[in-house]
Amino acid sequence: MQEHIRQLFTENIQTMIATGEALAEPIESAALTIVHALINDRKVLCCGEGAARALASHFSQLLVDQFETERPCLPALALQTELSGLQSANQHQDYLARQVRALGQDGDILLVLSLSGDEQNLIKAVEAALTKDMTVVALTVDNNGELSGLLGNTDVELRVPVHRPARVFECYAFLLHCVCELIDNTLFPQQDEA
Repeated sequence: MQEHIRQLFTENIQTMIATGEALAEPIESAALTIVHALINDRKVLCCGEGAARALASHFSQLLVDQFETERPCLPALALQTELSGLQSANQHQDYLARQVRALGQDGDILLVLSLSGDEQNLIKAVEAALTKDMTVVALTVDNNGELSGLLGNTDVELRVPVHRPARVFECYAFLLHCVCELIDNTLFPQQDEA
């Protein structure tokens, strides 16, 4: 069992190194895209399906509250995936898109975390964001899913070079922390020196 534990750590480390090599430029682009929106009084809407929903909520909370150091609140919101109204989510297969249409504005960011690239609710949310002239920052897997095909030149895709769901989730969490740190260091550079 201990050898298996060591293999898991090795697999994680190798995945992180490969991801860092492949995504250094897109990570920087994602952070600067979000910084630009925030400087222009825009907000970040975050969404994901399944396990990625928790990461979307986590990222929005890090922006609203703080990452590692005290700083002003940044406008971010995790889109709701639990509907408490009279109609169930199954009756509204576009419940994320409806929130994007209601809350999103020109210049806002939609941060979307996709574990397969083909989740219909996320695809519809991206389509809604694009009709609102929002920029999409998408964390995706390396499978050329439908979601990736929707992204344009001004959007940013962080496509992780891994397929195992556990490693994808771990990469996403780390990528979001990288983006948060870059945002904080860019907007509040004096805190980076502390």
